[in-house]
Amino acid sequence: MQGKKILVLLMLFLAWAIQAAAAPADPVASQITMGGEVRTYWMYAPASLDKAKPAPLLFVLHGSAGSGEDMMTITQRGFERIADKEKFVVVYPDALERRWNDQDGTVDDAGFLLAVVDKLAAELLIDKKQVYVAGISNGGMMAQRMACEFSDRVAGIAIVAGSMPEVLAGKCKPARPLPVIIFHGVEDPIVPWNGGAVAGFEDFGKVLSVRKTAEFWAANSRCREAAVGAPEPDRDLGEGTRVRLEKFADCASKAEVSLVVIEGGGHTWPGGYQYLPERFIGKTSRDIDANRIIWDFFRRLSH
Repeated sequence: MQGKKILVLLMLFLAWAIQAAAAPADPVASQITMGGEVRTYWMYAPASLDKAKPAPLLFVLHGSAGSGEDMMTITQRGFERIADKEKFVVVYPDALERRWNDQDGTVDDAGFLLAVVDKLAAELLIDKKQVYVAGISNGGMMAQRMACEFSDRVAGIAIVAGSMPEVLAGKCKPARPLPVIIFHGVEDPIVPWNGGAVAGFEDFGKVLSVRKTAEFWAANSRCREAAVGAPEPDRDLGEGTRVRLEKFADCASKAEVSLVVIEGGGHTWPGGYQYLPERFIGKTSRDIDANRIIWDFFRRLSH
């Protein structure tokens, strides 16, 4: 009996050790001063990075009322695990007062993100030609602002539950085609699929429909054919969502535009953490892993 107890304890310890070894180290809290403001961000750089070879950089932007730490939770540290294998740097920045300036105003969030890029490039950590921006909701809108105004500094964007703000659409003039991938739940109660007031309140701003957002970026990439939809496997039969991938065809070189339609999906990160109850934000799809799809999209188009 004593021998069996020891064996069980050893097995439990081994399982814990394997899990601990698989888990990435914690991101490091960092700061940069801009315009008299101390701006904060969390950075994850795999220990195995080749110091002689600057790595790609992925920004992951939180939504309104969120933070960089919240984004680590929502994505369930998935990007860090991928970064360990594929050798890139992940940065989770914090917006001032927990909201990105995705349209106009006095807060220079774009300058903040670009200052982080310059700092990490000066430290020979990242490659300035491989800077990607992903974000959810207000963070996805900020990713689009970066593409609108700084397409020469951004290599591609990923938008989750964050259609193009109407105000931004009226002045968005990217200098070049860019790769864009969009994820959106058809039943999103916050950023409506068909466009209009965010969360039903015009004070929060209005957005284009998801279709018009995708078509805007397809036109920017000079895509000549409409999107073609292909259903993804329904891997979780009980969670009530179905996923369809739509890819615009014949886009400018390496400027592919894709739309991931999540039937039954809400204001959530596919495959991520259900950060609020379904009655407030809708369902999180378990059929796909947005982390993996986003990085595969960027990696494929960067080679």
